[in-house]
Amino acid sequence: MNNKTLHIIGNEFTRHINHTDEWWKNRLNVYEYFCLNSIKQQTNKNFLLLMSLDWVPSHVCEKIKQILDRSGLKYIIHIIKDVSFSEIMKPFVDDFEIIYHTRIDSDDLFHKNTVEEIQSYDFENRRALVFQKGYCYDIRENKLRHYFMPSPPFSTIMYPMNIYIDKQKQEEYKNFRSHDTLVQKMPYVSLSENKFIVNVHGTNRITTFENNRGKYRGYNDDIDIPISEIDNILKPFGINSNTYNEKVKQN
Repeated sequence: MNNKTLHIIGNEFTRHINHTDEWWKNRLNVYEYFCLNSIKQQTNKNFLLLMSLDWVPSHVCEKIKQILDRSGLKYIIHIIKDVSFSEIMKPFVDDFEIIYHTRIDSDDLFHKNTVEEIQSYDFENRRALVFQKGYCYDIRENKLRHYFMPSPPFSTIMYPMNIYIDKQKQEEYKNFRSHDTLVQKMPYVSLSENKFIVNVHGTNRITTFENNRGKYRGYNDDIDIPISEIDNILKPFGINSNTYNEKVKQN
């Protein structure tokens, strides 16, 4: 990645409406101590964090800002209903020619070397990089399995800056609405294994530990990884088997 390229990691809380304060308290703890902590642990911190918020109560938006302030990371908050994407992003991207946009949902985790691997890869004629093989972790039950997603949300898309800044052009460029069809719609490369964790925490909108989500969704291999091995696997993601009890359940 050269100095004319900007790497953006995209988080979001969207379509979250009519939830209780207790639900938000739990979900924000999951975000701070799991997802965001894994981003903070990256060995390569040459990126900008973009948090997109839609249908999120104003008092929750303020709490998210406080969490991001504590992180020490460079970040932007985009409140979708208040300001256009191009208006808020333009000051940050004007000096760059290429944008790498990496997606991670606000409850999942990246391995500490994920950013380094993405930035070390030469896109060549590909538009997307994906991580298809990782883990699924039930943080309440301390159960871990290998997980495969044929067309995953754990993806990085390379955009020319003038396309990235315009949401309509973005959609035309990537040519898909859901990550479920990314591998059908874009030239892509699958990167190394075990660089993500799908987090099952009790307030997921879709994901469960035992599910098989169909042809383009994810599924685990139905074999629990031995408990004696779990903490060694979790360590490079910035968590351990006690993180849920210590940081989420008791807070």
